[in-house]
Amino acid sequence: MIRRQLTRAGIGLALLSAATADQLWHDANRYDAHGNECVYREKTDVVCSQVCVAELSNCPASLRPSCPDGQSFCADGDCHDKCTEEIQAQNPCHCSRSGGKLPSEARDLIPCLAIPNVTIQQFHTWDSQNDIRNACGAEANITDQSKTVGVWGKSWLGDDIAAVWAECPAAPTPNYRYTESYWIAVYAVNGALALYIFVWSVYKGFAEQSVRAATLGKAGSARGKLASSMGSVDADADSSLNKPSAEKLTVNSGEKALSSSSVDGSTDGASNSSDALIEVTRLSGYRNHVLGTIGAWFVGVVYVLWVCFFGVWTADYYGSLPGKHHGVSYSLAYESDYLLLATFLVMWGIWFVMTISLYILRPHLRNYFRLLTLPAKGEYVRVVRPLREIKVADEKPNWLQHHINVFTEWLQSAMRRDKEYTTCPVERTSEGRFYFTYQCTRYVLDEQTQQYAPYEFDLGSGHRGLIDQAGGLSSTEASYRLELVGPNFIEVKVPNIFGAFAREFLSFFYIYQIMMLWVFYIYAYWQVALVDTGVILLSATIKVVLRLQSERRL
Repeated sequence: MIRRQLTRAGIGLALLSAATADQLWHDANRYDAHGNECVYREKTDVVCSQVCVAELSNCPASLRPSCPDGQSFCADGDCHDKCTEEIQAQNPCHCSRSGGKLPSEARDLIPCLAIPNVTIQQFHTWDSQNDIRNACGAEANITDQSKTVGVWGKSWLGDDIAAVWAECPAAPTPNYRYTESYWIAVYAVNGALALYIFVWSVYKGFAEQSVRAATLGKAGSARGKLASSMGSVDADADSSLNKPSAEKLTVNSGEKALSSSSVDGSTDGASNSSDALIEVTRLSGYRNHVLGTIGAWFVGVVYVLWVCFFGVWTADYYGSLPGKHHGVSYSLAYESDYLLLATFLVMWGIWFVMTISLYILRPHLRNYFRLLTLPAKGEYVRVVRPLREIKVADEKPNWLQHHINVFTEWLQSAMRRDKEYTTCPVERTSEGRFYFTYQCTRYVLDEQTQQYAPYEFDLGSGHRGLIDQAGGLSSTEASYRLELVGPNFIEVKVPNIFGAFAREFLSFFYIYQIMMLWVFYIYAYWQVALVDTGVILLSATIKVVLRLQSERRL
């Protein structure tokens, strides 16, 4: 038993040491498995670093430049007719640095002639820099170069050092100053939108304060219930049906809606469930305001500008920007593909969050840029109806299904997807009564109670009531009922071709596809992105055409 425990402890220690091991005793690739130093190998065509000096006279004899008559040796290491600023800026001794990033010791350095590529017979991979310097120094006939030639950034001119190897360190990763014109445009546009939304929110809260205070605690005002029935008519009082001018619309909010009855007087159960649904349906009134309308358009314009913003970065990825940047890839990111792609990913993530937020808030966005008011005073009425899931009575979900259902219900509630939000414009009848149409039913405003409700006419609870109306209705009564109930016709609004495409592309499926396509376009998969775009457009066109044809047939 003790031996077994010691064995397990030994294995555990071995695994622990293997997980934390590090190379401490020798350089990688320097020794073989037996501890012997690896055999040297030959390396050909090795590029030598430039030798930089303060004066050309300090160059080794083999590297001193000699230009033809009429030409001068310039800072780029070649002879030219004239050393222009552009040529001087290509000084290899500056290691692609300028301004404050260029060390003061390197400002006056100029290059000697380039050393030809060399072959190193015994190349040590673990000491490659010294091998290259020794081989290049020997090629240039530099004696004791380890003491007379320094290294850029480590040992500069002075004392015995008369020259410097231009072994340039890795260039610093380019980054934005965030004062570039395109970033200022981003700040300006999005900052203006944020400021406008803030100002509108303050104004909206102040303007709605009186309405909210007046309706606080009242169930039938700014956010009231949908009334159950209107114009309850006594079956025996037929004279009331023939006096529309004297009749006032009344609301029996405490009673159930008039249900359709069979000839034997039994009540239809479907009507009771409809009444229960009406009881939990809420109304809110809204009216337009010029500042709110501007805000809604502002949001749409900014979103379009975001799409254009990604179009600009995609064009810059391929060097297709017009003007001075044409033909230069990643010009907006200082010609750094890493910086451009990192910028794209960050901005794409922000755009993704913004798009999903707008999609979730789409049922509420337009009304946010309207002012809340009483339903009876509003230009629009928002109907909020809970969505009820139909479940089988005998269904008994298991533990996993139960928790999935609970999470789904919570997520729908958090995203406000457990209710249906419909905003209906308020219209007027021929007699001037206010009404709105919701789910093919006309809801008329009762001037007395200031509530909307569907108007229903009692056709009688038995045979006698139906027989009494066998003669039909008078023209006055028919016009009256037509005004309150509306025509016996289900209106299907068919949008034009542009509205149909907008409706199609505003669905979540197309929004997701379009966002993913940007990734393909900017990651050099534009051929695949074009094919996908064609498939999406073809699919959307077929769906739009078929849907318009079916709607127009109706």
